[in-house]
Amino acid sequence: MPDIIQLAARYRKQIDKMDAQALGRLVNAYQLMYARLKDKIELLAIDAEGLTWGQVTRLTHYKELQAQVIEELRRFGIFLESEVGIDASAAIKLGTDHAFGYMKAAGISAQFNRLPKDVIQTLLGFLEPSGPLYQRISELAPYTTKYVVQQLMEGVGLGYNPRKIAGIIQDAFGQGLTDALRMTRTVQLYSYREASRANYVANADVVTGWVWFAELDELTCMSCIAMHGTVHSLDETLDDHYNGRCAMIPVTEGYGVDIQPGEEWFNKQPEEVQRDLMGAGRYDAWRDGRFEFSAMTRQDGNDIYGTMRTETSLKDLVGE
Repeated sequence: MPDIIQLAARYRKQIDKMDAQALGRLVNAYQLMYARLKDKIELLAIDAEGLTWGQVTRLTHYKELQAQVIEELRRFGIFLESEVGIDASAAIKLGTDHAFGYMKAAGISAQFNRLPKDVIQTLLGFLEPSGPLYQRISELAPYTTKYVVQQLMEGVGLGYNPRKIAGIIQDAFGQGLTDALRMTRTVQLYSYREASRANYVANADVVTGWVWFAELDELTCMSCIAMHGTVHSLDETLDDHYNGRCAMIPVTEGYGVDIQPGEEWFNKQPEEVQRDLMGAGRYDAWRDGRFEFSAMTRQDGNDIYGTMRTETSLKDLVGE
């Protein structure tokens, strides 16, 4: 039977697989959408050469492209809403299964009360169809359309050639995909973690809390390093940043979880690694004793998830 830490590593791979599958579906859908617009983009880029922005907005190809962009992004938004619901449901099931797996490793699975998936989905307020998450998804189409138009206007104003203008429009569309991927991944991860926590709460007679667990390497942000190994009560959420992949490991009666604190791990790294992770300014200030290591993480309000943790800036740490 693997120990808790080995399980966490195994479960992370399963989460990554689920995530890759979901994001792959989004990328494919977005690429198909862009393929339907590609010819109109190239025609407009050719027509726009040498014209003022006012002249461009009167072009037939501009009007046709703008109308199709709005329609394609609207359809993608509908797809995204459906995908988010499917992905959250899969993440809830995985979070419940993993919570049970942790309990099994601790030798108390026979006492574990597994919450039904629909009950957990109801508990997760950010999945409410009328809530801020779905409102944010509905804003993706108009926001991306506006951004595409702004980038096109800038390219025309700077007198770029057709090839460069077409590239600018393509990059602007990429921003919409980036937003969609970030939203989907974060919904999945929050649903997964909150499903785990809901099951821990339902078994509060044997689960006393949870430990913040990050994958410590040279790509981990300082907020997650600072939080790694910290112990939390069951009423606390693991409020990681967007795309954050930290996990919560349960603390149970009679089963210890031996996790090296993030600060301890950091102190054992070579100076060049520490400087890269912190950034030169923060590293120098930290070495000079101007702030505590734990100050590297901060909580900010979030209209969807309540709070999110992020790295603390040098200015906020030392007032400069």
